[in-house]
Amino acid sequence: MAILIISILFSLLWGLGNINNDLTQTILLQVRIPRMLEALLAGAGLTVAGHMFQTLLNNPLADSYTLGLASGATLGSGVAVAIGFSMIWIPLFSVVSSLISLGIVLTLTAIMSRGYPVRTLILSGIMIGALFNAVLYLIIEFNQKKLNSIVNYMFGGFASAEYYKVVYIAIVLLVTISILLSMISSIKLLQLGELRAKSLGLHVQFVTYIVLIIASIITAVIVAYVGVIGFIGMVIPQLVRRHFNHLNLRQQFILNMVIGAAIMISADWIGSIIIEPYQLPASIVLALFGIPVLFYIMVTEPRMYE
Repeated sequence: MAILIISILFSLLWGLGNINNDLTQTILLQVRIPRMLEALLAGAGLTVAGHMFQTLLNNPLADSYTLGLASGATLGSGVAVAIGFSMIWIPLFSVVSSLISLGIVLTLTAIMSRGYPVRTLILSGIMIGALFNAVLYLIIEFNQKKLNSIVNYMFGGFASAEYYKVVYIAIVLLVTISILLSMISSIKLLQLGELRAKSLGLHVQFVTYIVLIIASIITAVIVAYVGVIGFIGMVIPQLVRRHFNHLNLRQQFILNMVIGAAIMISADWIGSIIIEPYQLPASIVLALFGIPVLFYIMVTEPRMYE
């Protein structure tokens, strides 16, 4: 929480100037506050979604990026823009496309897996993600005037943050995270294994699909408004699980939200000052830091990936 508060203060006040100046107040209220809030919500949401994917699928590499859901959500947004729908409808297309991606990935995994579902799941996600990116490229080529802005979705950031986007994302997160917290006991039972969970009276398939759908909705809505941001949903849950394994699932859930929000705000702030006056999207900053951290995790815990 201390790191989160510090990252918020840096994001809002760094190089701001005299707070009594009208221009300074406009920058703070109209630019920095919505940008900080959007980064906070996106970081918390993507990290929670990654935590749920990894917990349910028992796969440390599972997140919206590797499962192809982010690419599916981006494709849905691109199709909505190409057709000419307003911003109100874009998240709906994004959610539907993301859920279709999840369905395809799970179906391919069931068909392809021969005793190695963990490996096959990521392979299927990468394949579907690459396919959807190729389709999106073709759509952009045929609708360049309309879809040039969609290219920015491939490098998610918060430079175009606005209050209405913050409100929509906040509403979705409030509903979905409340549902997930109410299902924590059922998710805990899933960690015991399918047979044991069934013996305790849990409807395993129903709970699994509900949680996967909710995590996909979180991802899709965030991608629809801020673009594709990878690694945070993969790396943070692994680090939390590794260093705070004494905490229960609910505590890890909340800790993931707090750390994810702090990291995303910090990444956005670093991207805005590192090569001033140019700005790096938060997704680029996270990739630069996230890849070495992920490599460290894989090297120090090789058995987790066998």
